[in-house]
Amino acid sequence: GMALTRIEQWDVRREGPLSEASLQGKLEQLGFEVSARIYPATIATTSHSDARDSVTAVVGGLVRLTADDEPEMLIAGDIAFIPGGVARRLEVVGSAPALCLEAFRTGG
Repeated sequence: GMALTRIEQWDVRREGPLSEASLQGKLEQLGFEVSARIYPATIATTSHSDARDSVTAVVGGLVRLTADDEPEMLIAGDIAFIPGGVARRLEVVGSAPALCLEAFRTGG
Protein backbone atom coordinates (compact mmCIF):
# COMPACT_ATOMS: atom_id res chain seq x y z
CA GLY A 1 0.00 0.00 0.00
CA MET A 2 0.90 3.65 -0.22
CA ALA A 3 2.78 4.83 2.83
CA LEU A 4 0.85 7.65 4.41
CA THR A 5 3.91 9.01 6.13
CA ARG A 6 6.24 11.19 4.08
CA ILE A 7 9.87 11.19 5.09
CA GLU A 8 12.24 13.97 4.16
CA GLN A 9 15.99 13.94 4.70
CA TRP A 10 17.91 16.98 5.86
CA ASP A 11 20.01 18.38 3.01
CA VAL A 12 23.29 19.69 4.45
CA ARG A 13 24.28 21.35 1.18
CA ARG A 14 21.05 23.30 0.96
CA GLU A 15 20.12 23.72 4.63
CA GLY A 16 23.48 23.87 6.38
CA PRO A 17 24.71 21.81 9.32
CA LEU A 18 22.10 19.75 11.14
CA SER A 19 21.42 20.91 14.69
CA GLU A 20 18.46 20.94 17.03
CA ALA A 21 18.07 24.68 16.43
CA SER A 22 18.24 24.47 12.64
CA LEU A 23 15.79 21.56 12.51
CA GLN A 24 13.40 23.35 14.86
CA GLY A 25 13.64 26.51 12.74
CA LYS A 26 12.73 24.59 9.60
CA LEU A 27 9.66 23.03 11.25
CA GLU A 28 8.52 26.37 12.65
CA GLN A 29 8.82 27.92 9.18
CA LEU A 30 6.53 25.15 7.94
CA GLY A 31 3.93 26.18 10.53
CA PHE A 32 4.57 23.61 13.26
CA GLU A 33 4.86 24.12 16.99
CA VAL A 34 7.90 22.19 18.16
CA SER A 35 8.98 20.57 21.41
CA ALA A 36 12.13 18.54 21.99
CA ARG A 37 11.88 15.07 23.53
CA ILE A 38 14.69 12.80 24.66
CA TYR A 39 13.69 9.15 24.46
CA PRO A 40 15.82 6.74 26.52
CA ALA A 41 17.58 3.84 24.80
CA THR A 42 15.37 0.85 23.93
CA ILE A 43 12.13 2.60 24.94
CA ALA A 44 8.99 1.92 22.94
CA THR A 45 5.94 4.13 23.16
CA THR A 46 2.42 2.75 23.03
CA SER A 47 0.56 3.26 19.79
CA HIS A 48 -1.51 6.43 19.72
CA SER A 49 -3.01 8.80 17.22
CA ASP A 50 -3.62 12.52 17.20
CA ALA A 51 -6.22 14.41 15.22
CA ARG A 52 -3.63 16.99 14.16
CA ASP A 53 -1.00 16.63 11.47
CA SER A 54 2.31 16.04 13.19
CA VAL A 55 6.01 15.64 12.58
CA THR A 56 8.63 13.50 14.27
CA ALA A 57 12.14 14.69 13.40
CA VAL A 58 15.32 13.01 14.61
CA VAL A 59 18.20 15.19 15.80
CA GLY A 60 20.29 12.28 17.09
CA GLY A 61 19.96 8.57 17.59
CA LEU A 62 18.18 5.83 15.69
CA VAL A 63 14.40 5.49 15.79
CA ARG A 64 11.87 3.06 14.34
CA LEU A 65 8.64 4.93 13.67
CA THR A 66 5.62 2.77 12.89
CA ALA A 67 2.76 4.75 11.38
CA ASP A 68 -0.34 2.92 10.17
CA ASP A 69 1.55 -0.41 10.53
CA GLU A 70 4.35 0.76 8.22
CA PRO A 71 7.70 0.71 10.07
CA GLU A 72 10.36 3.19 8.98
CA MET A 73 13.90 3.57 10.30
CA LEU A 74 14.75 7.19 10.99
CA ILE A 75 18.26 8.56 11.47
CA ALA A 76 19.51 12.03 12.37
CA GLY A 77 18.08 14.58 9.95
CA ASP A 78 15.04 12.52 9.01
CA ILE A 79 11.70 14.34 9.21
CA ALA A 80 8.55 12.20 9.17
CA PHE A 81 5.28 13.97 8.33
CA ILE A 82 2.34 12.04 9.80
CA PRO A 83 -1.25 12.91 8.81
CA GLY A 84 -3.80 13.50 11.53
CA GLY A 85 -5.64 10.40 12.71
CA VAL A 86 -2.85 7.96 11.82
CA ALA A 87 -1.79 5.64 14.65
CA ARG A 88 1.91 5.78 15.35
CA ARG A 89 4.43 4.38 17.79
CA LEU A 90 8.10 5.08 18.27
CA GLU A 91 10.92 2.79 19.36
CA VAL A 92 14.50 3.77 20.08
CA VAL A 93 16.90 1.32 18.41
CA GLY A 94 20.31 0.59 19.87
CA SER A 95 22.03 1.57 23.08
CA ALA A 96 21.92 5.37 22.74
CA PRO A 97 19.02 7.66 23.61
CA ALA A 98 17.33 9.52 20.78
CA LEU A 99 16.76 13.26 20.63
CA CYS A 100 13.62 13.98 18.64
CA LEU A 101 11.56 17.02 17.82
CA GLU A 102 7.82 16.44 18.12
CA ALA A 103 5.81 19.01 16.22
CA PHE A 104 2.14 19.71 15.63
CA ARG A 105 0.59 22.00 13.08
CA THR A 106 -0.57 25.17 14.80
CA GLY A 107 -3.94 26.79 14.39
CA GLY A 108 -6.09 23.66 14.61
